[in-house]
Amino acid sequence: MTLHRPFRLPLFALAWLLVLVGAACAPLPAGDAGGATIGTLRVAGPNVFLNGARARDGASVHEGDTVTTGAASSAFVAFNGGGFVQLDENTDPRFSFRVETRGGQRCIHIQIDIGQVFIDKDVQCFSTPDVNGNLGSRVNIRVSRKETIVTVLAGRALMFGEREQSVPAAGEASWRRGRQVGPLRQLDAAELASTVGWRERYPGWCCVGGRLEQRLPEQCERQQFWFDRRQAEAGCRERVPAGWCCLAGGRLVQMPAAQCRGFFSPDEEDARQRCPAPPRSGWCCQDGRLSETTASQCRGHFADERREAQRRCQPEDGWCCLRGKVVEMSAEECRRAAGRFAAERGELGNCRLRVTPLLPERQQPRPLPSRTPAVIE
Repeated sequence: MTLHRPFRLPLFALAWLLVLVGAACAPLPAGDAGGATIGTLRVAGPNVFLNGARARDGASVHEGDTVTTGAASSAFVAFNGGGFVQLDENTDPRFSFRVETRGGQRCIHIQIDIGQVFIDKDVQCFSTPDVNGNLGSRVNIRVSRKETIVTVLAGRALMFGEREQSVPAAGEASWRRGRQVGPLRQLDAAELASTVGWRERYPGWCCVGGRLEQRLPEQCERQQFWFDRRQAEAGCRERVPAGWCCLAGGRLVQMPAAQCRGFFSPDEEDARQRCPAPPRSGWCCQDGRLSETTASQCRGHFADERREAQRRCQPEDGWCCLRGKVVEMSAEECRRAAGRFAAERGELGNCRLRVTPLLPERQQPRPLPSRTPAVIE
């Protein structure tokens, strides 16, 4: 819900305008809600609102949108380009696209009027009533009616108030109406954990390897974090990692392991090595006849293309083994002469004249020698 500020004197408004001149994030032309998509919204608790209406988990957040949290509620926006922002209860930020004037980089700008946010993003712009800045990595920002406190857990933050201030990792600094309040503090691990301890009130769930685990958003893969366990279970089922299944005939198909009725492997290269190659289909020329079959079934000349097999199987000219000699002639002439035809000379092999011996009953009786005496009965 949006918390309205008390009326301020025009003199303060003028002073605040001067502070904005030194900001590192210069806005693009203003756009209404419903512009370019920034990210996906996750909802924890009953009091999360998107542009004043109760927010739906999984809704898209667009340029110019306002996300608001009330009591006992948190919101999480996973940015499309990577990174996220999480809102504590009673927080009122607005989102827009801006261009960083110092680096020419496009960033998502968050205007935080009041509340607390945790940001994990490589390039992030923000502004509060007290200070503006560019962020890198993990930063916690707490905005009250008195001051803005920026705590850097990792990376750094570059702040722009009356003067430029860099806040390193494990550093914390406070600003009030453009001025830094007190010195930069260095926090130990326990103090840093205490600063972001509010996030433990909103546990979330991740889908890790098809299993559901309770983790922080930064420990999840992008777009795989949920506050609600039931929604996480449904989303996790949809994201069950698929692998490669070797089906009958050597076909390799990508699908979940539970649906595979053959050899399954999550690694495509492993599946290809262990899956037999599908039969190679083409055309076979055998004994002068052309037929469509596979390479393993062909007992003659095999070719992938029908035209190539046709040329080898029924060529117009080639070589003929005729009466022990190899003669160049057409297939038709060789057939008429009762010869053996081939498209290539080397295919004929040994072309010697073949002599077929007579069967015993067809052989003529051999005459007896003249010196053999005749027997007279």
